Amino acid sequence: MFLMLMKKKSKWFKRVRIGCFSSVVLIVVLSQIVSGCISFSKSDKEVAKFFEDQPVKPVSDTYTVDDYEMHYKVLDLKQPATFVFIHGTPGSWDAFIDYFVDSTLYNKAVIVSPDRPGFGKSSYGKPIASLETQAKYLAPILEKYPAPRILIGHSLGGPIVARMAMDFPELVDGIIMLAPALSAELEPHEDWFRVPMRWPIIEGIFPKIFRISNEELIFLREELELMMPLWKDVTMPSVVIQGEADDLVHPGNGAFADSVLVNAPHEIIMLPKQNHFLPWNESELVKKTILEMLEGIRSGAGS
Repeated sequence: MFLMLMKKKSKWFKRVRIGCFSSVVLIVVLSQIVSGCISFSKSDKEVAKFFEDQPVKPVSDTYTVDDYEMHYKVLDLKQPATFVFIHGTPGSWDAFIDYFVDSTLYNKAVIVSPDRPGFGKSSYGKPIASLETQAKYLAPILEKYPAPRILIGHSLGGPIVARMAMDFPELVDGIIMLAPALSAELEPHEDWFRVPMRWPIIEGIFPKIFRISNEELIFLREELELMMPLWKDVTMPSVVIQGEADDLVHPGNGAFADSVLVNAPHEIIMLPKQNHFLPWNESELVKKTILEMLEGIRSGAGS
């Protein structure tokens, strides 16, 4: 009986090992396919082509914080407000490239979109897991351009704009979070494949952009837990837009935001049947929300 149990147990462990190995192999294969089909950053040539027939063109600027060279694009027509767009992971400034050519936006505010640390031209390949540090490295942009300043963050960019509001409230006048990953409890348990992605024997197989992203996501739950005591410090107008059919960020993050934004005038917009890709699928709603927030801030309505 004992030998039979041991044999069954051995077979079970063997199946588990094979299953885990097969899963890792599948992820590697899929990542290679996806990386070959999807670019998370436009080339300079593609960017130039995009703006070729546009009446306005953003320029690049850089600055340095703690030996990190930070890069961002800016369209500055000397308007008395600033909209700062923060991309998710992986990604780069051009996730919001379409917003640079919308006259309803650039006739109201300076448009800024940075490459977050480790992505694009911001010290590429050197990601920073700490949301506090990322907020610190992005803050010089806010110091340079005029208030009122509204921050718009998508996906992982959502908690980053929230962290900027927590740490630099004097520089932030409003935040808009699109499909944001905010709740530590709602973060998926993905260590089963994220940890192996850091192993030297496997790490080199994955596309570099996914390895960079992994270094952020593997520590995200802990970073969100660190933010919990700070939500009370968010007092500026805040909006969360969340798709109810989002497969990448739990839709429950909308309700979570509603529960923690206790001192901020806020609105939670839930979109039935909508997925994670709100900056592109719901661009008109996003722009409408930005402009309404700006009008509210200027009128003193606070929403």
